[in-house]
Amino acid sequence: METGYYISKKDYDTIINYAQVAYDTMKSEIGGMSICYQDKDGDWIVTDPVIIKQEVTGSTCDLDKDELANYYCKAAKKHAKKNFRFCWWHSHHTMGVFWSPTDVKGIDEYSDGDFSFALVVNLKRQNKFRISMWNPIIMHEDTELLILDEKKPSISKKILEEVKELCDKPVTVYTTNWKDPRYNNTHQSNIFQNEYLGYNSGYGYSYGDYAESRINYGTDKKALPSGQMHTYCYGKLVDWMDDLANGKLTYEEYSRQVDKANDELELMKSPCMFVKISMAELTENIEWEDPEMWIRTVTYEEEKEERTNGVSTK
Repeated sequence: METGYYISKKDYDTIINYAQVAYDTMKSEIGGMSICYQDKDGDWIVTDPVIIKQEVTGSTCDLDKDELANYYCKAAKKHAKKNFRFCWWHSHHTMGVFWSPTDVKGIDEYSDGDFSFALVVNLKRQNKFRISMWNPIIMHEDTELLILDEKKPSISKKILEEVKELCDKPVTVYTTNWKDPRYNNTHQSNIFQNEYLGYNSGYGYSYGDYAESRINYGTDKKALPSGQMHTYCYGKLVDWMDDLANGKLTYEEYSRQVDKANDELELMKSPCMFVKISMAELTENIEWEDPEMWIRTVTYEEEKEERTNGVSTK
């Protein structure tokens, strides 16, 4: 009989509730650990999900290494009589369930064992479950974790208190080094930050550097840190895609906002800019697509040459 992968409704509700509270209170992802053990029928059961101290952003969750080591010791002692492996889980809040470059890097940290498990969920209760074999060969298989007795969860006071206690948002100190006269004083710089970088926008949080940068773009010394600009672009796309899908934003208005944002990013010599979503790509599931598809890296020497030759990169 083919091996199955399961989680109880109670344990799945716990993970979703952690994700919901992290998004509601900090507009962030959240991650944690759980146990995946093999039952008498040969199936693997994910259980006992927990969170530990971590730093969270809108697109990353960085688990504290010392607390993680303590967790491994305690969990191994508690489940010593079972055939088990650790399962790292994390949320993608309003995004789809997929493995980002940072997620893949996190999964690879378990390559010193024989095999491992990883789980990503979102607020629509969707999930993707990965089984990674490391020895004797490297192989990954993605499937869906099956949930027993699926019903709508309720959030407990314990989960609310744990997320508040164990998750910290990094504080970003923002500096500018732009030559454009519009940004040569603190007042104008703050106006630009508030309007274009989301510090006082609907996001409700500041976009800072990734705990681990998803992609190492490299930057001009006069530009903003690449991780910071990429995080801004990623978050902006999440909001645009959500508003387009829910009818809160017309395509014409979206197109105008993209052009305006790209003009400002170009002025800053940002290492990344937006690619406009086409009408053909606007499906009812657009909010679950990967925003990375509409972020492009920018090499200003190449762009200058294209402009010289009369070719637009927008």
